[in-house]
Amino acid sequence: MPYEMGEYYERVSDYDLEYQSQSEQDVPFWQELVVRYTPQHVLELACGSGRIGLELLKVPGAFHLDGLDLEPGMLKAYQRKLGELPEATQQRVSLHQGDMCDYDLPARGTYDLIFLPFNSISHLYEIEQQFAAFSKTLEHLAPGGRFVVDVFLPDIDYLSDALNRPSTVYLEDELESPDGDFTMMLYTTRKYDAFEQVQHLTWTHEKFFETGENERYLTRLDMHVFFPRELQLLFLATGFSIESIYGGYDWKPFGKGTRQIVVGRKRR
Repeated sequence: MPYEMGEYYERVSDYDLEYQSQSEQDVPFWQELVVRYTPQHVLELACGSGRIGLELLKVPGAFHLDGLDLEPGMLKAYQRKLGELPEATQQRVSLHQGDMCDYDLPARGTYDLIFLPFNSISHLYEIEQQFAAFSKTLEHLAPGGRFVVDVFLPDIDYLSDALNRPSTVYLEDELESPDGDFTMMLYTTRKYDAFEQVQHLTWTHEKFFETGENERYLTRLDMHVFFPRELQLLFLATGFSIESIYGGYDWKPFGKGTRQIVVGRKRR
């Protein structure tokens, strides 16, 4: 069946505004991860507009960073931001347009760290897509390389509301534009398909401009819900060993937070 990837990925500036606060939560984790593992060649899947990748470049080290994303607009924004950095930093980054289920990069087999952050794995809706993405990633890793996946831990109360009260409208956030020319209100409705394990989100974005004008648009986003054993089995079934699992960006053990951050290892 067809799924909605979210039209707001095509509105990059609004996307960046909506998730700017997320960087305060997860960017320090990814920076610390790079410090701990000291990789030489890193690949970020679903790299978007560079929210995480550009911050990784601030970490001491000379690793090369590749980014892969399906949306051309996101990569264009990433490249624009990258162009504002020193030439030496720009030379450390290579961006690629492609599908994480079917990619073949020139550096295949050399990456010692590949990561898939902030729920992006939830865009792998079908079992075939999940196996394909994990298998491709295994092929691109060097022996002993790590694959790190970060996704939300399912909240049963949240899913129950989405299953039983799909017409309820929730106010998610109120945001100010960087230039102060508009305020944006974000509302959602949520519907959960318990058989497909997919939550269907409809976002209402309403902008109120200083000029007195307003704009409203809808976007739809479908997300596969990964339960812990399911995600762990996906690693094991595609040839990874599981090195560790964290419960949040504070490095606490799994079960002590709202995330499931799984570190898989390619066997030597």
